[in-house]
This record gives sequence, C-alpha cells and structure tokens, in this order.
Amino acid sequence: MATSAGLLRKGVYHFAKHMIPDRVIEMVHGPSYLQLGTRDDSLRPAHTAAVGGMVHDDRQTVTVFVPSARAERIVAHLEGNGRVALGIGQASHEAYQIKGTYLSRRPTDAADVARQEAYRKALLADALRVGFPEDVARAFTQGFAYMPGMAITFRAEEVYLQTPGPDAGSRLA
Repeated sequence: MATSAGLLRKGVYHFAKHMIPDRVIEMVHGPSYLQLGTRDDSLRPAHTAAVGGMVHDDRQTVTVFVPSARAERIVAHLEGNGRVALGIGQASHEAYQIKGTYLSRRPTDAADVARQEAYRKALLADALRVGFPEDVARAFTQGFAYMPGMAITFRAEEVYLQTPGPDAGSRLA
C-alpha cells in the first residue's frame, strides 16, 4: 500500500487550487478520528472531537458535527476570529489537517444524526479491525455523548499532510 508521503513525493496528489484532495475527502468521510480546533485572539487553543464530517460537492466546504456540550469555547472563537483547523487521523497514523474560515453553525438534524450513527459504527469496526480490544474500541468510539449536536461549516483554504515522516507539514492545497 502506498503511503501518503510516498504519494506526495511521486506527485500523485492532483487538484485545483483550494480543492481538497480525494484522499483527504475519503478521510473526512471516515472512518477517521476528527478534532476541530480553534483559537482565541490571544492564540489560546480550544478543541473538541467531531463525530462525523463531510466535504461538500464544491470540494472547498466542510461540515463537521460536534457535541453541543463541548462547543461553547470553539463557537466563541469561531465567531470572534473565524479561524478553524480540522485534524483528521487514522489508527495507521495517516493524518491531514484542513485550515479554513468559519461559515456557519446550526443544530444537527435527523440526516446529520443518521450520518453520525453510520460514522460511529464504521469507526468501531475499524478500531476492531486494527486490533483494539472490543471493550477499549467500544468505549473510545461509542462512549461519549454527541447529542444534541451542532453542525459547523467552514471553507477550506489550506490542506496539510500530517502523517509522521519526512513530508509531515507539507502543504497539499
């Protein structure tokens, strides 16, 4: 299997400016571990786990679903300065980061919750596939409250490779 760093060196990532590469879209759609990060005006960070996400058809707009109970600080930061970063990683250590500008937020709806349920199920299956004991995998992927939820949408402006290795930190878009 080709690594993301190897693909970068071989020039396999082809995309237009500000377009999210195919592999990063696959990772956002899951199963991957997602962390939404923000910062205040003094550069103090905040983050929360996202339970599912999607890249829209324009390949620039991203929506992630976060627990409302964990969103107070990130929403204040988003409304204050609009800067957002989404970390995307898998158990294999393949990882990416999308940086962008906040567009909107809304309560999750039934379609979002269905997407989150499918995401959680796929995340559990993946954790079991890579060898996590079931009690650990279940607690890690299913054991936190995610409803009520909030859908946070942002416009991607930069995409970075974060997989450990010599190309970590390389800008992809």
